Formats: sequence, C-alpha cells, structure tokens
Amino acid sequence: MQIAPEITFEGSESSDAARSQILSEIERLETHNQRITGCRVKVIAPSHKHRHGIGFEVHIWLTLPPHENIVVNQSGSNDARHEHAQVAIRDAFAALRRQVDSLAA
Repeated sequence: MQIAPEITFEGSESSDAARSQILSEIERLETHNQRITGCRVKVIAPSHKHRHGIGFEVHIWLTLPPHENIVVNQSGSNDARHEHAQVAIRDAFAALRRQVDSLAA
C-alpha cells in the first residue's frame, strides 16, 4: 500500500484489539489484491441514546486503481452480533472483499 492506512474511532476510545484486527484485515486484503494504494476505516460506536439495536457502524474507503474508490458502509443493525466492534469490522471487510472480487471477475 502506498499510503498508510487511516483508522479512526468515533463515539468511543480507540481499541488496540479493534485496531489490530483492522490492520490484519487490511493485510489480508493486500495479499488478495496488490494494487491497493490506500485505505481509510472509520468505526462508529452506537449512540447511548438507544436502548436496543443499532450496533457499531464501520465505513471503509479503499483506493484501488483504476476503479478509484470502493466504499463499504456497514451500518449499525438490529443484529445483536454488531454490538461488538470486532464482528462489525469482520462483516464490513467481508463485504469489501466481495466487492473487490466482483471487480476482478
């Protein structure tokens, strides 16, 4: 990757475990496709105003020439599993890999 990954957290403190998982997912993606030039990831914690539902949101912007940018917005859902950042991150990167694969086909 030509540009260092940018990872931000909104609504919560940065988690070493989440950051490590994101970097691992980016590495996995790079072995899958070497043309990636940049990646930005934003993890948004659920609002404390809601009692139930609405888990973590994960937004990924991937720069992959010649297609420019691929954007994945994994919105908070009523899926109880997305109340854990690691699950939301995993699902967002799985969606991103599917998009990258569809461009290669």
